[in-house]
Amino acid sequence: MRVENPLFLLDYDGTLAPIAPRPEEAFPHPEALEVLRALMARYPLYVITGRRVADLARLLPLPGLRVVGGHGLEEGQVGGESRLLFPVDLGPLRRVLPSCPGVWLEDKGFALAFHYRGAEDEPRARACLEGWLSAHEDLLRALGLEALRGKKVLEIKPKGASKGEAVLRLLPRHPGHTPVYIGDDATDESAFQALKGRGLTLKVGPGPTLAEGRLGDVEAVLAYLKSYL
Repeated sequence: MRVENPLFLLDYDGTLAPIAPRPEEAFPHPEALEVLRALMARYPLYVITGRRVADLARLLPLPGLRVVGGHGLEEGQVGGESRLLFPVDLGPLRRVLPSCPGVWLEDKGFALAFHYRGAEDEPRARACLEGWLSAHEDLLRALGLEALRGKKVLEIKPKGASKGEAVLRLLPRHPGHTPVYIGDDATDESAFQALKGRGLTLKVGPGPTLAEGRLGDVEAVLAYLKSYL
């Protein structure tokens, strides 16, 4: 499943780092920094994540590492500036935040992520969030926002931003390279779909997917990436 002249497009959580109860606890695989540094010296590489660029930089302190954050909402480099690509006003939504047992809010500035991983009753927490979402559909529409469902998280973000949109934005910058996208979450499916017939897409872990291939876990991801070194 190797390609010539790869353009690496890599998710972070569940791909380069094991899933953790809280985002700040999701440290990269012990070999991730060394492997990414070596790959960056040979090929174009981006980490495409739901996290903010600044937050990922603390976990992957690799100067010059190119990051697409917020599911395509911002771009930047570790050790450099980042820029927001979609205008957003979350103020009205912050005034009507839900109160759901076991749910905690991650305010990214350009998006709101409601996490329920580790809730005592995860189905109840998810149902509470979905009820709140239904009650505020008109407000989200008026603000140009939409819901994005991931692994035990509901995220509210500007409409139109997605990992699929992001990868299509990146491809023309690297002509002659074949994209290799690796991700584990439902949020990566838009990228799998966008790259159909354009490159190689690999789903990490079980579950239905639009990806062409599959890697078992984070260990398998690192083993695959090392095959290019």
